[in-house]
Amino acid sequence: MITLVTFCPLVAALLILFTPASNYRGIRFLALFSSLLSLVGTLLILQRFDASGGLQFVEKAAWIPRLGVHYYVAVDGISMLVLLLTALLAPLAVLASWNRQQGAKAYYALLCIQFTSLFGAFTALNFFHWFIFWEAALVPAFFLIKLFGGDESRHRAALSFFLFTALGSVFMLLGFITIFLHTGFLDFPVLADLAQTGMLPAELGSVYPWVFLAVIIGLWVKVPLFPLHLWQPSAYAQAPTAVSMILTGVMSKMGVYAFLRIMVPLFPQGIQAYNEPLMALALVTVLWGAFLALRQTDLKKVLAYSSLNHVAYCMLGIFAAAAGTLPANFVEAPVLAIQGATLQMFAHGVTAAGLFYVVGLLENRCGTRDINELGGLGRAMPRLTGVFFLLTFCSLGLPFLAGFAAEFLIFSGGFALAPGIVSCAVIGLLATAVFLLTVLQKTFTGPEKAKWAQLPDLTGSETATLVPLLLFVFWIGLAPGDWLAFSDATSQILANLLR
Repeated sequence: MITLVTFCPLVAALLILFTPASNYRGIRFLALFSSLLSLVGTLLILQRFDASGGLQFVEKAAWIPRLGVHYYVAVDGISMLVLLLTALLAPLAVLASWNRQQGAKAYYALLCIQFTSLFGAFTALNFFHWFIFWEAALVPAFFLIKLFGGDESRHRAALSFFLFTALGSVFMLLGFITIFLHTGFLDFPVLADLAQTGMLPAELGSVYPWVFLAVIIGLWVKVPLFPLHLWQPSAYAQAPTAVSMILTGVMSKMGVYAFLRIMVPLFPQGIQAYNEPLMALALVTVLWGAFLALRQTDLKKVLAYSSLNHVAYCMLGIFAAAAGTLPANFVEAPVLAIQGATLQMFAHGVTAAGLFYVVGLLENRCGTRDINELGGLGRAMPRLTGVFFLLTFCSLGLPFLAGFAAEFLIFSGGFALAPGIVSCAVIGLLATAVFLLTVLQKTFTGPEKAKWAQLPDLTGSETATLVPLLLFVFWIGLAPGDWLAFSDATSQILANLLR
């Protein structure tokens, strides 16, 4: 089933390549149909998923046995949520591009390859197999930004994105080559077992800190975290709307997911040893993203820095789980922090994708994303305004919305373990409130400008694209237990590794 979910979009991409470029209706139908098939397959996996179990739906076959390479896929409580997030956003990204005709063949083929790469990265359990998907996700994103992005700055943005992430991947590849040379294994579960028994650090010996550093750099770029985040704002701002939805909604979660899949199980000793500088850099990213967002006038760049800030909360929760001595009356604090990070991946993915989609609609209608040129849009577009307000309040962490549930867990668990660092992170929450409320005020309130008076509100198809995201925003906020159940068992295991 996982293989079907993963490769449906790739089959569609191949079919698109053999479809006449003039048949853009058939091309977009193939893209939508394949993404919906992947969504249905994911929902079937979700329906049969046992939240109390470990790895499930395992598919394993020898690929290059001499090199320890297997086709090895499965899901657990962590990967199940990000797999669902990807499957949900894939058809919505296609719908967000529904009116594209120019370059449709290349655009939709690249988009489908992107979907397959993301599905593969969230389910692969052998490094060689996983690394192929990890790198494959980079290539279509580069071309989608470069060929279909905004103004002439898209070329520099695409190149910056490619160079940063490719360089990080080189470091990570060198780290895992070293691991294979010392252990002979590339399967993540096997390496995790070696790490738990202390054999992995023993086998690596004096090179352990260097391998830890090499792998963490590769993941640090992808999250991204300060100071390796420089590619992110321009890439998010220049990407087409649907690609921005995928970048912020899913691709930024690849790094967080890899920390939970690779760094915590394989390098718990390293995270503990370097816990203070790791938490400090996560805190700097939280504050840096929030305060840089205050200085932006481009709506997409505001959301890009907001995404940097919010994803850093995930990392803060993960690092906090390894911090300090566990108080006797807070034995569940590490689990809460990791569950908060996991839920934040899903909640932020849904919320940020929705916000980028609405900003794309605004740009199409107004011809600008400059906050200073907008204003009074609430009168002309009340439904669009209401959706943007709702998603913004979710991003702010308003109770009964998805963002509140995730951030509450991160802060409640993290404060018990690292009260100083987590208390400082609250400043980031205040700055987030300031810049997001400023955006709402300048963009949608105030007197209506004559040039915006005749702008159309949300259409039926646009509303249909947003409704699934809004349903999840409320569902997670009102019943977070439904979603925490998926990751509870896995979070317990990961938290125990860090104690």
